[in-house]
Amino acid sequence: MVVNMDKTKKSFVAGAAILGVAGLIVKVIGAVYRIPLANIVGESGMAYYEVAYPYYSWLLVISSAGLPTAVSKLVSERIARGDGVGAKNVFKAAMQLLAAIGIVTTIVLFAASSGIASLSGAAPAKFSLMALSPALLFVSIMCAYRGYLQGMQCMTGTAISQVIEQVFKLIAGFGLAFYFIKTQPNRPELAAMGALIGVSISELIALIVIKFYYSINLCRGNLPITTLSNNRMMGRSMGGRSIIRNLLILAIPITIGASIMPITGIADSVFIINILESKNLAVLGNIELANEAARTAYTVLRSYVTPLINMPAVLTLSLSMSLVPAISQAIAKKEKRTVRAASGTGIKLAMFIGAPCTAGLFVLGGPIMSMLYSAVRNNSERFIQAQQVMYIAAIGVLFLSLVQTLTGIIQGMGKPRIPVYFLTIGGVVKVVSMLLIMNFTNLGILGAALSTVLCYAVAGIADTVYVIRQTRMSISFLDTFIKPIFSSLLMGIVVWLVYDLTSASGHMSIATVISVAAGVITYVLAIVLLRPFTASDMDFIPKGEKLKQLFNIR
Repeated sequence: MVVNMDKTKKSFVAGAAILGVAGLIVKVIGAVYRIPLANIVGESGMAYYEVAYPYYSWLLVISSAGLPTAVSKLVSERIARGDGVGAKNVFKAAMQLLAAIGIVTTIVLFAASSGIASLSGAAPAKFSLMALSPALLFVSIMCAYRGYLQGMQCMTGTAISQVIEQVFKLIAGFGLAFYFIKTQPNRPELAAMGALIGVSISELIALIVIKFYYSINLCRGNLPITTLSNNRMMGRSMGGRSIIRNLLILAIPITIGASIMPITGIADSVFIINILESKNLAVLGNIELANEAARTAYTVLRSYVTPLINMPAVLTLSLSMSLVPAISQAIAKKEKRTVRAASGTGIKLAMFIGAPCTAGLFVLGGPIMSMLYSAVRNNSERFIQAQQVMYIAAIGVLFLSLVQTLTGIIQGMGKPRIPVYFLTIGGVVKVVSMLLIMNFTNLGILGAALSTVLCYAVAGIADTVYVIRQTRMSISFLDTFIKPIFSSLLMGIVVWLVYDLTSASGHMSIATVISVAAGVITYVLAIVLLRPFTASDMDFIPKGEKLKQLFNIR
């Protein structure tokens, strides 16, 4: 029995590690994907892309957020009881449910594409919405396989399909976007459509891959279900309707939580272009010029600024994933001191990741966007606009770092719904503040950026207060907040001075790279001198022993 438990633990840890690595790869690819795409399809093309994608993301949540987790849970419970038939029945019922969801959402998105595009003030975006609709069916069916395999602690299939999905999105998306922009240079909506056809193709390829993985391993007897195929818990196996009801009971709360950010994205898609167009029309007096200016501003926020804002999330995501098991184990063992120590370290690390990223993007956001995006580099007005948006949006990085890290801490405490509640409140604040600021001030697209900062600020501060109160930790205000902020401000000043000196040569990209390097060195030196981390902190950080030696921590 002990051996079996050890094997279970090892398989669980290995599976979590596999999914974690795959998740980080997917996040990295996703973070950089929009940068070359924006250079290929141009500003108008990205506007159509950004109008369509939030609707797809929201409909995708229905099948991909809660249901795979619910399938995994029910399957794992039946396998643990030796109920092979019951596990198969869960898979069959899940496949029927998810296929139905996929068909319905595909039809809805395709049929409503024209209306949605018109509602968003970007009628040509209908082609992008149509291009995305088949992906909803492919993802839904794939989620049944992912949930089934994860329930059997077989994470490799999910990980492989996720990575291949991203790779083919790059290949097919970039290829088709490039083809359409070359053959139809005056129709950027077709270039955006091509990029999103690539998304549908990548999901189909991922579905084929995971189906192939499942079939091969089933034939070879590598799946736990093959050893349980003739066993059945008499009188315990539920019918299809009961299974579907249980799946929905488990999945709906998770799905609601995962819907919050896509819904706020839809709000951006619906309101920003329409409000800006109305404001611009009063000034420009021409509907076409007003709409073009509105689409351009929307593209600056969603396609130029947002990808950079989301990049630090890769670091906080890995931090969050490492904290969940550490805190979960401490909670299970009722080790309150360990919970406090791990939570305190998590908050501290979130600050030491978020603060320098905020300072760096605030100072160098404009030059970095100029280096990455040709439209920003070749248009001085666009550069100024993008830089102004980044000044505000960069502040949100600090709060986003707290949100992601503290979500992992709270999940490890066994309270997964709490971050959802706080993020819901933040989402409401975002939408309401955006409507008020954009309609009743002259901030324009800056108001939309400010509303996003307010969203993350509300959620991040609420998460922090909740964790501190729940764990009753004694937190060092100096080490946790003052030192990272001071180090980041010092870094920002050095970066600004170095960039001011090196940019005089006229080589802006080289000046940006040198400034980033100077900032990293300054920040590391500041941490070494200020010594904000304790030996206890190092126990929760990968390679902590080596870091103890580096920072001379005893």
